Amino acid sequence: MAQDYVAAFARDGSRRFIANLDTRVELFSWGDHVLPMTVNNGEKPGTFVCSARAGYIDYTLEELRHFPHPKLAALLGIVVKSVGPMLSLCDMDHIVHVNNWMMSTNLPIDLDPVLVPDRTADLVSHYPRHVLAMRSLSPRYSGALMAALSRAGWALLPCRQNYLVDDVARETLQRRDVRRDHVLWQQGDFAFAELTEMSATDARRITDLYAMLYLQKYSHLNAAFTEHFVHLSHRTGLIRYLVLRDKEGTIQTFGGMCQNGIHATMPLLGYNTALDQRLGLYRLAFHAGILHAAEYGLRFNLSSGATSFKRNRGATPEIEYTAFYLRHLALRRRLSFSALSLVARKIGEPVL
Repeated sequence: MAQDYVAAFARDGSRRFIANLDTRVELFSWGDHVLPMTVNNGEKPGTFVCSARAGYIDYTLEELRHFPHPKLAALLGIVVKSVGPMLSLCDMDHIVHVNNWMMSTNLPIDLDPVLVPDRTADLVSHYPRHVLAMRSLSPRYSGALMAALSRAGWALLPCRQNYLVDDVARETLQRRDVRRDHVLWQQGDFAFAELTEMSATDARRITDLYAMLYLQKYSHLNAAFTEHFVHLSHRTGLIRYLVLRDKEGTIQTFGGMCQNGIHATMPLLGYNTALDQRLGLYRLAFHAGILHAAEYGLRFNLSSGATSFKRNRGATPEIEYTAFYLRHLALRRRLSFSALSLVARKIGEPVL
């Protein structure tokens, strides 16, 4: 899967698949695993999936606009903005991300922790002027790898709070809100299907629905997936598209399930935000994912945001980390990075 995925990005360029992303995509070997790796050489960040600056500074400032305590949000905003110039000194936009599928969540892969020193040395030899990074690490699923990275000199910075379900059948299906979702599901206003073929019309509709939610309603710093990405992710089996159509056959909500082993997440989700909220389109998309995860016995990462919605469906919070390696870089860059590390640890993590 990774070979076909990376080959497409290498051949056609990242913007064909993610409209706001400029990056070079390569393959990187870790034991028996072949992983996608993104290489950035100072391009202006358009999305957080390849940019620590966009993730820790720009996205955080957008999130603070919705923070429930305005005075505290204003104070935090001043602190976060002060870190931006330090990241410029650190040259954080020269960065290599390992195991980066360029989605909001990179699912856990059973990477051998013993290989951390060797793989780190290999990366340093090939990218001596780049910050090294690995996103989407959680103690629950990547504890051994995180410990090995830390011993090898990688810095683990809190990134966001995700919501996880280890056993959907036991922890989720009997929850009150999930039972209500199932009643809505059984009303039959929308016809469910998993797409076995991806038509141009469906790919365009999925792209539009995703954009309505993640780009127009949430943030333009989210990855702007294109129709070509939908086709690629479907063809390679990276994402399974679960859709609900109205009586005219138009997709009105969908969830894109990404699975690796026993782990799953929905990095793409969208619905027609112009329709009446009482139709429950967001609930139906998530319910499609919950039923899928229950059927296949998957651990379901519900990602971040919508805290009450996800807690009421049995998910429990877990801090997600990004690992950074800078020991091979100049002292000026390492000291500048320490400002981000201090803010993330002392302020960001307690707020999360």
